[in-house]
Amino acid sequence: MSFLYPWFLLAGLAIAIPILIHLFNFRKYKKVLFPDIRFLKELQEQTQKQSQLKHLLILLSRILAVLALVFAFAQPFFSKDKDKMVQGYKAVSIYIDNSFSMGIEKNQLSMLDLAKGKAKEIIETYSGNDRFQILSNDFGYNENRFLSKEDALRHLSTLRISSSSKKAESILEKQKLLLQTEATPNKQLIFISDFQKNNFASNLKSDDPIKKYFISVKPTQINNISLDSAWFDSPSLFLNEPNVLTIKLSNHGEEEINTSLSIMVNGQLKSAVNTTLKANEHKNETLNFSTNIAGQQNIKVFLQDSPVQFDDTFYLAGKVNANYAVLVLNQQNANPYLSSVFKPNNQFRMDNYTVQSFNTDVLKNYSLVILNNVSTMNAKTKEALINYTQNGGAVLTFAPVQNNVSSINMFMSEAAGCQFGAYDTSKIAVSSFNRSHNLFRDLFTKTPENVELPQVFKRYIIAKSAMSSEQKLFSFSNGDAFLSAFNVGNGKLYVCASSAESNASNFPRSYWFLPLIYKMAYSNAASKIYSVTLGKNAVLQIDNTKTGDKTIYHLTGNGIDAIPEQRSMNNSMQLFLNRGIETAGLYAVHLEGAKDSVFTGINYNRDESGMQFWGIDELKKSTQLKNAEWLDDSLNAAGSINELQHGMPIWKICVLLALLFILIEILLIRFMK
Repeated sequence: MSFLYPWFLLAGLAIAIPILIHLFNFRKYKKVLFPDIRFLKELQEQTQKQSQLKHLLILLSRILAVLALVFAFAQPFFSKDKDKMVQGYKAVSIYIDNSFSMGIEKNQLSMLDLAKGKAKEIIETYSGNDRFQILSNDFGYNENRFLSKEDALRHLSTLRISSSSKKAESILEKQKLLLQTEATPNKQLIFISDFQKNNFASNLKSDDPIKKYFISVKPTQINNISLDSAWFDSPSLFLNEPNVLTIKLSNHGEEEINTSLSIMVNGQLKSAVNTTLKANEHKNETLNFSTNIAGQQNIKVFLQDSPVQFDDTFYLAGKVNANYAVLVLNQQNANPYLSSVFKPNNQFRMDNYTVQSFNTDVLKNYSLVILNNVSTMNAKTKEALINYTQNGGAVLTFAPVQNNVSSINMFMSEAAGCQFGAYDTSKIAVSSFNRSHNLFRDLFTKTPENVELPQVFKRYIIAKSAMSSEQKLFSFSNGDAFLSAFNVGNGKLYVCASSAESNASNFPRSYWFLPLIYKMAYSNAASKIYSVTLGKNAVLQIDNTKTGDKTIYHLTGNGIDAIPEQRSMNNSMQLFLNRGIETAGLYAVHLEGAKDSVFTGINYNRDESGMQFWGIDELKKSTQLKNAEWLDDSLNAAGSINELQHGMPIWKICVLLALLFILIEILLIRFMK
């Protein structure tokens, strides 16, 4: 047996008080005058021996009562680890789950408030010499040190719900590493969480000697619908055309739920739809909007659901171009079919130049460059076109009319590892097209079953190297390509095996010609759609043509102005958002002092959407964590940990014994004659 407060045993000297009272009992006797001796016969005789026995029993009960109280305050206990426990101070690492799921309320208090309350009670049971480290999902720099008891309680009160979410493995590893920084051998680890299944693996293993306490604050079971993601079918937003948005939804509950889904653009409600999700169902819904106003489009998609609301909104941002500029480089004369495609209208501007006379500096002003019948090209033009394509531009190359391809082949070979090969004048029909490619997706409202494909009269074989990234768009039955796409850096090179003349193929006169070239221009326009999900690898990549020390991008929105970590790559800039941004919403990315901004939607991670939680008994059976104790939500965590640490406490028994001895004293005085 050991004592938690052994110095209090000195109070046992208080037993001298009842002993002194017993030894120096100077009781005065009172004379009683009797008028007649016959009244004395009614008194019962009491021997001296009986009187002494009563006094000794009363003295003994008083001594035992005092000793029992002294023992109660000294707090005796039985423990196998008593020697280890009393040596030095304790280093305690306390993790408190502050993820979104801990924002659910239970009895009008959030789960985080309940967890903080348990942590506070636990800390208060320790001595003033012990050291504490408070850890949350934020893994903040201020959480890497051990604090005094008072500072730990003060830091505990500052914890708030966070958008960060960590797996149990990384949390436990972090706690162990932090505990290694303390010199004391008496180390403990406390883990307070709702044990959400998404973040706590049931097969965790550990064989370290650190004492671990896992404490549950499990909420009541609830249903939840999450808006997981949203994306546009096209990589660009169009003016005066339907922009179709696909939305992924999930029902994480066991009941069928009805909800409404809405899309808001620049603060105006554009579209809404009602939807129903069955239990545990995942489904996609579509919404669309059109706009007749060019410029920035800040998009918010949201649904109606409670009480879990962090996953009910998704943000995107894009820009609608007022017009698209297309450059046609001709060897000599302009092509009438290409000119008819890009007749001046509200959205398109087309410029014709001869390949020998244009200024290469203007390439950046165009979303698509078409090489029409180009057979010769100087080195400067070749290098400019390769750089333009690598930096995100699109080039469509029609084969030359004359069998003179050496110059154009040099460009194609250096850019994409392909070239025009053998020349073939036999008639052949295109037999298939790549339905899964973005250019063909939603090209027509409905594609006919017996679709009419182009017929070719004069063509080149498109030869390619083994390392090329060819995607065949139109193919012949023998496997040769009529129209192919190649990835070149951030851009595209489209290669047509025939020229754009009507005597080479009927492709320029077919209904494929106009929409395909339109989509090539649309898809490679500068108006990209930006959306990022917060997490470990949250990276936003934007176009960047600026250089110099002042090329530092700011991220502003929701009342903050942050400078994220950034890295320049070719003509783009990568912004790393894993630190500094905690709130979802629409943000502007801009250089300091610049007028133009790129907007992006920043969204919360959906890892916390699944509202399924482990039970303590389940984890106790499935995990293999050495030196682990599992405490259910219904238990008094502070008292249970204190009891587990100090062995079997017997101070309560001592209090009961003290009361018993006092009762015995009263009974002796009252009834013993």
